[in-house]
Amino acid sequence: MPMDYRTEQLILRAVSEDDLAEVARTWPSDHRPVSEAEAQAAIAYMQSNAAKNARGCLCHLCLAVCGADDPGVIMGWCGLDGSRSPTEPEIFILLDEAYRNKGYGTQCVKALLRIATEDFSLPSVHGGCDKQNIASRRAMEKGGMVQYGTEENGDPLFRFRANNDSRQEDNTFE
Repeated sequence: MPMDYRTEQLILRAVSEDDLAEVARTWPSDHRPVSEAEAQAAIAYMQSNAAKNARGCLCHLCLAVCGADDPGVIMGWCGLDGSRSPTEPEIFILLDEAYRNKGYGTQCVKALLRIATEDFSLPSVHGGCDKQNIASRRAMEKGGMVQYGTEENGDPLFRFRANNDSRQEDNTFE
């Protein structure tokens, strides 16, 4: 399966040892650099998880979000986490502040839903965000997910179904 995916403006890609400096700069996305050893461990962890992924069952897929015009700079991270349910992974997107509110989140959602359904043959993807995070809510909705409920604290829950669920109006990718 490919590990580099393109959108209109982005490249979502697996990282390698060649990305050590960028991983150290951006991981784990809490705006503090990590040591080279921590970055190496993060890369090994991502590669180990990716090796466990198979059609119909996803362990964890973590991809660096890079601009198509500068693929060496990591703008954030996105992926699919199957730790709760390998057949219905949870979508995640963590963009550095400088790259938010530019439509990149929606591009990531669309690409991740395509990856889940086309590359891994998964029937659905789950998602959620903080109720105050309007940009994440919009990215999931514009990307093709439908809100189906809320957590007890009011945080919205989203789902994408690959089988044209009747509650879902638009299940297409641009």
